[in-house]
Amino acid sequence: MPQSSAKMPKLVRFVLKNALIGVVFGWVVAALLLYFDMGGMGTRIAHSRDPIPPLVMLAMGFGVTFGFGYLATAVWFLPWDQESFDKLFKE
Repeated sequence: MPQSSAKMPKLVRFVLKNALIGVVFGWVVAALLLYFDMGGMGTRIAHSRDPIPPLVMLAMGFGVTFGFGYLATAVWFLPWDQESFDKLFKE
């Protein structure tokens, strides 16, 4: 099998990379929200009987929202002309 066919397509890599960056950014924002105890949320979760479900819900919500937002912004700013597009996605 040639090495080039084993690679993921350029746009798939683009989508995965930008979505992952957005998810990580969302998790950082959620962690800062808990760390600085905005609205007492960090205290409520820390003193709850079972803190795992709210943490998972918070991480999922922020991850999906920021992941999609970052990806949508990256797609929005993709170049339109072929030359610039090829420069962006060169191997």
